[in-house]
Formats: sequence, C-alpha cells, structure tokens
Amino acid sequence: MKIETLEQLPLEWIEDTILKEKSSWTENGAANILSFLKSHAEEFTAIGLYEEGLIGVLVYRPQDLRIILIGIAKEKRRHGYGTALLDGMKEKAEQMHFARIEANAASNALAFYRANGFAETGEPSEAGELSFTPVEYLLGREMLGKTVTIIIDHPYGSFHPTIADAVYPVNFGYVSGSECMQDAWAIGPQEPVETFTGIVAGIVYHRHGASRWIVIPPSMVIDHQKIIDLIGFEEQYYETEILWSDSH
Repeated sequence: MKIETLEQLPLEWIEDTILKEKSSWTENGAANILSFLKSHAEEFTAIGLYEEGLIGVLVYRPQDLRIILIGIAKEKRRHGYGTALLDGMKEKAEQMHFARIEANAASNALAFYRANGFAETGEPSEAGELSFTPVEYLLGREMLGKTVTIIIDHPYGSFHPTIADAVYPVNFGYVSGSECMQDAWAIGPQEPVETFTGIVAGIVYHRHGASRWIVIPPSMVIDHQKIIDLIGFEEQYYETEILWSDSH
C-alpha cells in the first residue's frame, strides 16, 4: 500500500468507482458532485491510495486543507483504507503547520469522520439533493498533558515585533520537533528565561493558521481566564478557540 499526490483529479475513476454506486448516492446527487469537481478541478488536489492499482482517493483544497471528497473502491471498504488516507492528510497538515482539517461530511460518511476523531461544528444543510454536516479535526490534541521544553525567543518584558508598544507579559517561544517548530506560551515565570520545561495544559487553535501550546509548570493549578487575559494582548487579533487538558 502506498499513498501519493496525484498530478490531476482522477475524475473518471471517481465517477465510475464511487459516484455510480447507487447505494451511496442518488443519481442527481452523484451528478451534482461530479459537476462540482469538474468545475473546480483547478482549485483542488488529490492524494491516491494504491494497492496494485488505485483503490482510494482523497480530494482537498490546498489553501486550507478542506476535504472535498473521500472515496474507497467498494470491495476495499472496511479495511482501514479510508483511515489511512485521513492519516496521510493529518501528516500533511502537521508538516504545513495547519491547526485543523475541515470537511463537509455527507450523511453516508458522517459516522466514518466521527470514528476518525472529527467533531461536528454546525448543523446539517442540504445541497444538491444531499445532506452535509460541517466537521473538523483539531491537530496536536495528543500533546495535551505531555512534558515539553520551550526555547524562548520572545522573553518576558520584551517588546512585541509587530504590535506597537506591546510588551510580552509572559515568555513566548517554540518547541523544536523533527519537522517543525511549534509555537508555545510559557506560563509561570515572571522573568525572562532562555528555556522552559512544563506540561501542555492547553492548545490555542487559530481559525486560519497554526496552533500555539499553553505550557505550565507541572504542579501549577491554573485559572483559564487568567491565562486568556495574559495571552490576549496578541491572541485577540485572531479568531481562536482553546482546547484545555482534562486534568487542568
């Protein structure tokens, strides 16, 4: 089994293998999806799953990694191939520093998305004789409660590089990984430090962009609102949501 990016959308394969299956789509619904894919083909990218031949496809929009369609050949379903495609998408999102993956899940795929960690973010809506539910997957959640070390590059009391007259009320830096650097707030020290080791107590997710970890000392009992107030001098300029560790 291998996963690779395709040079163009395999529209013929999608039509013949996925959309013509009457048990999953109405005739008009399948026609509407195919028409949509064709009219936006230049905007989308696809990754393909191969096992001797092409057996699965995930179509997505590159600028925000929104999933448009996942399709697995009927005889290959329920063997983890759809999950393998999603895992490939999650890996791509991490490499590109995206905080989330979003999709409009068709009613016949909603259970699949739920089983793979996606959560509904809105109510179902109707389009092209199909029902779609907005869903999202927040990346990095497995780091909640883990111990990490931050390299501080914007110390406590230093001036912010882009916000006029703003001074950092906490230390800010990054956790270095094998493929990327994860931004992180170091909550606790009331003085400049070069590094800080603590527990990931929360993750700030930006609607359009990356995420930032909230790292605290292991024994610290935190006040969520106090932390929001501390980091709000910068986070107020973004559309965000915060996922907190259950233990904090």
